[in-house]
Amino acid sequence: MEGKTNKQGIRWTGGGLTWGKLHIPGMIDPDNEVMQHGLTSPIKYMRLLWRELNGFRRWYAQLVCEGLPYAKPKNYVSEGTVGLDLNVSNVAFVADEQAGLLPFDEGVSTFEREISALQRQMERSKRANNPDNFEPDFTARRGRKTVKKKGKSKTGKRQWKQSNRYRKLARKKRELERRKVAYAKSQNRKLVNEILRHGNHIKTERVSVKGWQKQYGKAIAAKSPGFFQAELVRKAANAGGSVTQFSTQSTALSQTHLTGERIKKSLSERVHHDQTGIVMHRDLFSAYLARYVVQDKLSLQDAVDQYPGMESTLLGAWEHFQSAKRVGVAESPKSEPPAEQIPGNSEKASQISHSGLKAC
Repeated sequence: MEGKTNKQGIRWTGGGLTWGKLHIPGMIDPDNEVMQHGLTSPIKYMRLLWRELNGFRRWYAQLVCEGLPYAKPKNYVSEGTVGLDLNVSNVAFVADEQAGLLPFDEGVSTFEREISALQRQMERSKRANNPDNFEPDFTARRGRKTVKKKGKSKTGKRQWKQSNRYRKLARKKRELERRKVAYAKSQNRKLVNEILRHGNHIKTERVSVKGWQKQYGKAIAAKSPGFFQAELVRKAANAGGSVTQFSTQSTALSQTHLTGERIKKSLSERVHHDQTGIVMHRDLFSAYLARYVVQDKLSLQDAVDQYPGMESTLLGAWEHFQSAKRVGVAESPKSEPPAEQIPGNSEKASQISHSGLKAC
């Protein structure tokens, strides 16, 4: 529930909730800068809501204030152009003096493993307490082997018995799901802040997250690239910047070579072998080219001229991505196939062979 103003009905006064003769003091952390910033801002109205944490219902007073939200000093925004390449598992960015390949939500897989274990326990408890609600087990052929499979639940409306252990597991599962969603949002906001620290004018391909859901449903649910897109647009606009999206069909950055040729490659090919001799991570190279897209057209000559000065930055970002320790993802140089590792001649000043370049 919420009030219309902070002058009547349910309102925030004197450091607590006031409703008629009822006054409940709030639990305020004096060292919390975000909370103190909100309390010193003019309050428009207040909401009263509850959240379930660890199986217990907790009540909160949510204040809707005037002005701008609190911004931490480390989350500053710089002027500049940033090329962005977004995919299901990570986001690559290339700014004026910095580049990076940042994975989405590194710790989400840990939550998913714990949730899957709880789901298996809940399923065993459910079958043990409701044997009449399931079809009998049966055997089936899997290749040359015969395996035993559990019967499906019977159709129709049925009574289900839930043990105390089942209810306890269900509460724990709800808590893990809540924490997973909160963690994913927090990590995506960190990625947005990291990108905006290097520039507030973003150029990126117009990708359809809904289209990805058809093929990568579970990954999209865990990584939330759509939320990342929405936060990037919102925060860039608040910082006086912009997010420019261009068509993937007219640019085809992942297929474009610095010679002007377009050669299709499968999604499994994560390394771009350019016709000029350049070897670069596919996403980093697409993010670099995105910086030079103007009105859905790639200015190829500008990309060719500026690449020697950016090559060491891109190689450093690729090397850092490979050597970084990530939860549940084996992408270090030792675990990658040779075709996906940084080439041995990467220490040269430039990999470009300028012979035969074609500018569009």
